[in-house]
Amino acid sequence: MPENNLKNYIDDFFDNLILYDDYKNGHYYKDLLMATIHAFLENENEYNAYQIYETFFMIYQITSEDKSEASKVDSPVLDEPNTLLNLVEIMRMYEERTGDLIEKQRDHFIHSVNVFLLGLSIYSQNKHYREKFREYVIQTPYKKYYRLWDDSFSHEEFLYRWGIASLFHDIGYPIEIIGKQMKKFLNDSIKSISYSYDVDTAIDFNDFNEFNSIRRINPDFADDYRNSYSETKFLDLFKPTDIMAHKISIDFPKSDVNQIRKHLDGFVDVMGENGFIDHGYFSSILVLNSYGYLIQKHSKNHDFFFYPIVDSATAILLHNYYGNVLRKKPFEFKELHPVRNPLAFLLILCDELQEWNRQPYGTKDKKKSRVAELNITITDDVLSLEYIIKSGAMGLGFSKNKEDFLNNVLSLRGIFRWGLSIKTEVNHSKVIKDMEREETHSSNVLLRNVEKLAVEVHNDYVANLLKDGKTPDIVDFHDLSPELKMSNIRQAKSIATKLAMVGCEMAPYNDEREEYKLTRDEIIDLAIYEHEQWCKQKFKNGWKYGPVKDEDNKIHPCLVEWVDDRYMSEEEFNKIELKLPPEEQEKDIDAINNIPNLLHSIGMKVVMSKLKLLTIEKHKFYQSSVGGADFKELPYDVQYSNFKQTDVLVRILGELGLNVVSVDDSSKAINSLTEDQIEYLAKRDHRKWCDYRFDLGWEYGPIKDHELKTNPNLVHWDDLDDEIKLLNLTTFENLPKLCENVGLKIVKD
Repeated sequence: MPENNLKNYIDDFFDNLILYDDYKNGHYYKDLLMATIHAFLENENEYNAYQIYETFFMIYQITSEDKSEASKVDSPVLDEPNTLLNLVEIMRMYEERTGDLIEKQRDHFIHSVNVFLLGLSIYSQNKHYREKFREYVIQTPYKKYYRLWDDSFSHEEFLYRWGIASLFHDIGYPIEIIGKQMKKFLNDSIKSISYSYDVDTAIDFNDFNEFNSIRRINPDFADDYRNSYSETKFLDLFKPTDIMAHKISIDFPKSDVNQIRKHLDGFVDVMGENGFIDHGYFSSILVLNSYGYLIQKHSKNHDFFFYPIVDSATAILLHNYYGNVLRKKPFEFKELHPVRNPLAFLLILCDELQEWNRQPYGTKDKKKSRVAELNITITDDVLSLEYIIKSGAMGLGFSKNKEDFLNNVLSLRGIFRWGLSIKTEVNHSKVIKDMEREETHSSNVLLRNVEKLAVEVHNDYVANLLKDGKTPDIVDFHDLSPELKMSNIRQAKSIATKLAMVGCEMAPYNDEREEYKLTRDEIIDLAIYEHEQWCKQKFKNGWKYGPVKDEDNKIHPCLVEWVDDRYMSEEEFNKIELKLPPEEQEKDIDAINNIPNLLHSIGMKVVMSKLKLLTIEKHKFYQSSVGGADFKELPYDVQYSNFKQTDVLVRILGELGLNVVSVDDSSKAINSLTEDQIEYLAKRDHRKWCDYRFDLGWEYGPIKDHELKTNPNLVHWDDLDDEIKLLNLTTFENLPKLCENVGLKIVKD
């Protein structure tokens, strides 16, 4: 990550860090941890991330070994299973293997390491936070915190507590993965029948109390803690939720421990009733279960559990729970100030800010743009971040929403006098790829037509070879290998999808709609899509990239990215070494240009889909009231986003139990919508319009300007100008008529 200056801040942290085991027992653990961090910063991948997890949890592994100077003797190497590392492995396995079955999921494994490093950076650069953390630790009854040889406070106490909190804060995420998978499967299944279905799901526990309990090995485990806090005699200190409820009541003296305990105890039922899962809740319980067992098993000082470990676990709980629960009724806590719980404060801050290089796993997240690099400034007065987007756009709300959220949950000026500043630098990329093209709905092509088209695809390939003076290896389609036949079939089947992506469809040649000619931008975007699908099929069949084609060993030089120079400078384009050569790009372009001829061969043609025609009809209606350019004169990206908006409209209608069908359908048409339906559609449509504009890099501005990409209507529905609101409402009032104008009608689903 060349633009990330976290390394300097982290080096500052380690320059001022002395580990107990290094100066007391002659080790070099700090150097080992620094080496893994430097390797990770140079190459952020799972292997290097795991080295950080492994090194940290080996340095602080809970074993029966006595490391004190008085007991130091030569002894064989201890072989003690590292339970904590096992949890890390389980989390990584679930995340990697199940992401494709969820719409929204991003990396949490590497993310947690970056959260850890960001926290070290803030601690090293902000004296206000360091002082508040030190005061927080030393004011408790716990006096076994890390000290230096002169008995002064050691930064290792922060490293230890923060390492557990940050590296383990998402350890319970697999529970959320399972819940999301179940919900997606059920909803995908029934929505394939009708969009009017909406099923909610929840994970239930036969005996949640069994999970929410620390295994009892030593019945006296909590006695010293009870002596320090007499009010805990009414609590079960082998129960993680009771322990954390008490910790919260200490940090927030005006809170009611019984109210919090009761809510935490029943929170799993609240999640079930409301259809969500708070992985931080489960992560915190897992941490307390693990450490509670290990510390009892190895007869360690029990305060070691009830102070630093409980502090870290409670921070993990609060990183979601504080904003989602405690800031709301009935608790209504104020913004979290670092003096109340400095670890929770820092974890909420770093978890929300860590956006760079987060690998998307969910099906929707994979299609979205992501932050590639980071510029960050941390001082005693300010925290300033600039996210750099190399491809696409994160949307107007990306930076502002983060600032608003953090300012609502945290008292940031408690450590940063000038507050927080977040900016986003965007480098726009090709439109269709950024606009979630995989969600495109296309009609299924009859098998007999797929067969004919596949044969024609091959015949066209042979004809082009002959035209170039080359001799084809195989002339007849039926003599092709199964893999080559499937390649032609894939290309044939994808024609309907490609056309749907740009608002077109296949239609019989006698269809009343006139034949549509694809624009240059549409042709290039579809050619890029064709190349990506070809690569995908090749990779699935065992092919790999190599500079020289080798059929026997399945090596092909074209298994590289199509680099689109429409949206980058010549310098950026030339820096990319592996890219599809222009002459190979032309082959994909020719394939798209040839789609009309292929369809003619089976008596069909390319026409605008009725949804695209409805998009134009809606624009005409809007234009008749406010003026402006014709649809075909709009910028390509705006045309496309308008069409996608209409495509989504069908799904929004489905939420109301309605559907859009051809006028030939036998269902009875609905000629008018109710006021509630009209308002619902107008609000949802406006929100989707804003979303697509944001995705294309537009932002609010007092005037509409296509070059600057500003629009005064990019605001929440409630803040929209009354005239524009009325126009949107009138559009949907006339929706049945607009549908009729293009051969569609609205019916009950």
